[in-house]
Amino acid sequence: MNLAWWLDRSRAERPQHPALIECDSGLTVGYAELADRADRIAGVLADLGVGEDDIVVTLMPDDAWHVATFFGVLKVGAVFSGFNRVLAEEKFVADIERMRARTIVVSSAFLPTAERLRAATCLELILVCDEERADGRHNLRPLAEAHRGLGRVTPRTEDQLAAINYTGGTSGVSKGVMFTHGTLGLSARLTASYQGMTSGERNLSFISLYHSGGIHDAVTWAMLGATNILTGGWRVDQFVRAVEHYRPTWMKAWVPTMVRDLFRHPEWENVDLRGISCSLGGEKVPKEMREALRARGMRVTDTYGLTESMPWLVLGAPLVYGDEADIPSGSCGKPQREFCEVVLKDPETGAVITEPDVPGEVCIRGGVVSPGYYNDPERTAAAFDADGFFHTRDLAYFDADGWYYIHGRVDDIINCGGEKVSLVEVENVLKASPLVRDAACVGVPHERFGEIPAACVVPADDLDLDEPALAERLDAHCIAAFERWKRPRLYVKVDAVPRTLPKRTKDMAALRALVAEVSLRDEEGVTSLGKHLARRGRA
Repeated sequence: MNLAWWLDRSRAERPQHPALIECDSGLTVGYAELADRADRIAGVLADLGVGEDDIVVTLMPDDAWHVATFFGVLKVGAVFSGFNRVLAEEKFVADIERMRARTIVVSSAFLPTAERLRAATCLELILVCDEERADGRHNLRPLAEAHRGLGRVTPRTEDQLAAINYTGGTSGVSKGVMFTHGTLGLSARLTASYQGMTSGERNLSFISLYHSGGIHDAVTWAMLGATNILTGGWRVDQFVRAVEHYRPTWMKAWVPTMVRDLFRHPEWENVDLRGISCSLGGEKVPKEMREALRARGMRVTDTYGLTESMPWLVLGAPLVYGDEADIPSGSCGKPQREFCEVVLKDPETGAVITEPDVPGEVCIRGGVVSPGYYNDPERTAAAFDADGFFHTRDLAYFDADGWYYIHGRVDDIINCGGEKVSLVEVENVLKASPLVRDAACVGVPHERFGEIPAACVVPADDLDLDEPALAERLDAHCIAAFERWKRPRLYVKVDAVPRTLPKRTKDMAALRALVAEVSLRDEEGVTSLGKHLARRGRA
């Protein structure tokens, strides 16, 4: 079943009900307007030769036109892939080539990027989505406004692709997670049911359509005929205003970094959070955080999921039954078998773990699990075992009552402010500096982001820089080399990176021992181990 049917159904049942609200401007788009716009976009795409299974890429802000484009792409039977606006442009080249995408829709701000991508890849058609007509180029807005519309939903089966969402891998190379109409639709229906969501909800959304959560949001709220409030991303001042003005009932994707920002805001004590439900995830949720939010009248549940599970819900506690009140401190819930089957496997032997309090890798299959990575058979094969289980690379254990506790990563991915960061990618950037002979990274606790990269660096021979100066120079190098939010916030100058024999891979236990006493505060910014320890000694 094509997911675009849900938007058409909400148009028929609730034509004037607000589908989307753009938070800053207050612009409201009803279901009739949103569905009509999507239908007209689908007609434009069809006239330009976009059809079933073609992949359409977007580089657009979080607004009603982007959501309409998403549904227009689905309606014509094509596949949607939103690109992350904050990533380096070079990452898009490999993704476009792997998908063989021919069409990109951009806002005018990203038109130069699109032109460069067309020159470097298989892209052929650029559509600009702007209020003003772009001379000599296709402008989607006037074309859609003048079009009669496609008039029908292109039939799609459950196993046909709806979207491809790119997420980081351990090497820093993107993986195109495949969302089918069946897996994504099942996840949206079950999420709404398990969390007791209704058509009267008003969700305050901080996630974009380039994120798996943003795609999930677009489908879930359209399926319910509810209202999704688009913020364009997390800004704590905006959040405080939006809660007062729009009185949301849900925040479906909230991460602890955002909550920590709210706790430090001068208006924290005055924000009325009564009646708001939220799912917290992205990292382990501290007991004090959960209790502070509940004390202010919120319903809070912890969840564990990932992009490959569409992205909710592998572990959780359904709000519809009030199970969130029973979650023990540090747990993110229990397996929800209607979403997928969950087992723990020994990372070394692959044996299923059946005893409580024994760590193992979280492995999932069925239901909402992605069929794999687009046009990437090697990584797909590596991710699934002979029993059909997807290996998440997350470690967990369960207690005697069946509650699960996430317990780290099998590989080198950390969660930084709710976003995955590849430590291998950070290491490769550091090693590219002439200041560095060797480097290895490990995650350390951070009061705002939960966990951030710490870099153990062997300086180049004959380099006469102390640890703080080395940190300052390498921070500038990282800012110039890749996305600044991925960079290390702590530097440790070492004579040699601890490595294991015989493979000479980094010794994670030894690296963690070097920074065992570290827990960074946000005001420290980018620092060195010596400065951090000296500061803590003064505290």
